[in-house]
Amino acid sequence: MRHLKFISLLPLLGLTLLLSSCQGYKLGSQLPEDISSVYVPTVRNQTNEPLLENEVTQAILNEIQRDGSLSIQSEEDADALLYVTITNYRIDPLSFENENRSRPDEYRLILKARVEMVRRDNGKILARNSSVSGRDDFPLTGDLTSAKRNGLPGAAEDLARFVVAAITEAWPD
Repeated sequence: MRHLKFISLLPLLGLTLLLSSCQGYKLGSQLPEDISSVYVPTVRNQTNEPLLENEVTQAILNEIQRDGSLSIQSEEDADALLYVTITNYRIDPLSFENENRSRPDEYRLILKARVEMVRRDNGKILARNSSVSGRDDFPLTGDLTSAKRNGLPGAAEDLARFVVAAITEAWPD
């Protein structure tokens, strides 16, 4: 009988432990209260791969809108400015054709970037991450140049998710 009472209390004990482990965790954005809008200039591209900045900038704008923690404003009206610099562009083979083991048939495109968000009014750094990355795996369809073009949107979207997480979820004290 005594064991039955203990067993019936186990779910309550588990719930108590679960809730106490979440103490101090805040759902949603970790933005300072006075930061509600951001201006995103065109991403800088420090790689040798042309035109990455257009795809990545658009992906970041889309992700900020999807996330909803910040509104996108003009430079004059924004509370903060978001600077993103693409620092590395790399393509790695993932798998190879069965008939020709030296010819890749799937690749991974990796983008790395540096992120800095500053207050517009005084330039104080709000968030900084020197290494954010995004990636996408894509099959080789046609030539490699065409296949890379097909892999870029997925890698840009993945990078954008990490950029937005870097500015909304991790803030210094």
